[in-house]
Amino acid sequence: MEKQIHEMTALELGSGVASGALDPVAITEHFLARIDAMDADHKIYVRTTAERALAEAMAARGRQADGTLRSPLDGVPMSWKDLVDTAGIATEGASKLYKGRMPDRDALALRRATAAGMICLGKTNLPDLAYSGLGVNPYTGTPANAHSPDGDPRVPGGSSAGAGVSVALGLAPAGIGSDTGGSVRIPAAFNGIVGLKTTWGLIPLDGVMLLAQSLDSLGPLTRDVADANAISAILAATRPADLNGVSLKGMRLLHAIGHDDDVVQGGVKAAVEVAVERCRAAGAEVVTRRLDAFDAMDDLLSRHGNPVTLEGWAMWHDTIEANPDALYAPILERIREGAKGTAVDAETMRRKFMDLKRAYTAATAGFDAVLMHSVPVVAPPIALVENDVAAHGRQALLSSIATRRINNLGLCGLSLPCGFSEGMPVGLAVIGHPFDEGRLLRAGAAIEGVLA
Repeated sequence: MEKQIHEMTALELGSGVASGALDPVAITEHFLARIDAMDADHKIYVRTTAERALAEAMAARGRQADGTLRSPLDGVPMSWKDLVDTAGIATEGASKLYKGRMPDRDALALRRATAAGMICLGKTNLPDLAYSGLGVNPYTGTPANAHSPDGDPRVPGGSSAGAGVSVALGLAPAGIGSDTGGSVRIPAAFNGIVGLKTTWGLIPLDGVMLLAQSLDSLGPLTRDVADANAISAILAATRPADLNGVSLKGMRLLHAIGHDDDVVQGGVKAAVEVAVERCRAAGAEVVTRRLDAFDAMDDLLSRHGNPVTLEGWAMWHDTIEANPDALYAPILERIREGAKGTAVDAETMRRKFMDLKRAYTAATAGFDAVLMHSVPVVAPPIALVENDVAAHGRQALLSSIATRRINNLGLCGLSLPCGFSEGMPVGLAVIGHPFDEGRLLRAGAAIEGVLA
């Protein structure tokens, strides 16, 4: 059966534009119509950019006609998290604190995407200040997870909540999110799609509302690894990895076990183990062991605090305390924890992070990737956490307990869909070394092939 437009990957759409089989204007109108029909309450997209999108689509149609397409993704729409600046279009971080904020220039990453011919569909929802792995936002409304059971809406994952749901529901072929402690990979895992956390510094943050400047990164949420590869290359102004002929035969994978055993759900653990066994059956050499660097990282954070909280408080405390009632209570409580941090805490973590990076590099040398769960639990009900500060805090920590290690160690990582538990998606973490996205994406594409 022929795919509908919203079922196609970004590269499939781009190929259709290049061949003349698909019209960029028709593609854009299709997605805008689906957004109008399925997101009338604007919980997924806080705002669409229809006028801009149609103008960009018309320009792509012109390039299609005269044979001057700029990239394999020319004429393909994307959603953008509402912390990436858009000229003349409000960028508020989905927060009352920044209501009416109007940038006069696109963020650099968006300028690069536009120069490649990609079309901006609109701005997607997130929790206040992008500080939550759950994605709950009572102010703008919380988008329900794409796999929510009837009558039981589940959290979308955060903080790139709307980005993840926009892709999973076919309201965009791809979405751009940000990841400070898991905010691309968590919604990818919770919604059963692919999420790429790029190495810090690979994609420029000029024109992006920041949470923790030493940890923030931009990355795509997509239907497959090939799309993540193509999009991240455009945003980073690099060449995409060569994914042709990828195979698990000869790859060496380290399966990290023993971490989060006290909280990982049985169904999540089982789905990850099945995925790992499929990799082994496909010819990969899989070594299973515990990583001391992960345990040491967890211990360090328990004693000195979360660097996201420390940096976020340092950056935003004046704005927050000038209008604290504008912030969602669970996030206000979490970020105020940063006031308890000291210069000794910050310096201790900075130094120890360097030691742990060296230890991790030594322990994983010779492996193409490290595998484990992306998130140890599946998406919880919105009702469980929305109005309960303590429950929100517990579930937020569970959502990011595994992903934040990767940010603090300066690594890159993927979340790939690897099955279901209790009817909800499970994500497999595929972890690579800093600025080694090419190797990571080749491993991810090979693993994706055996999980499909």
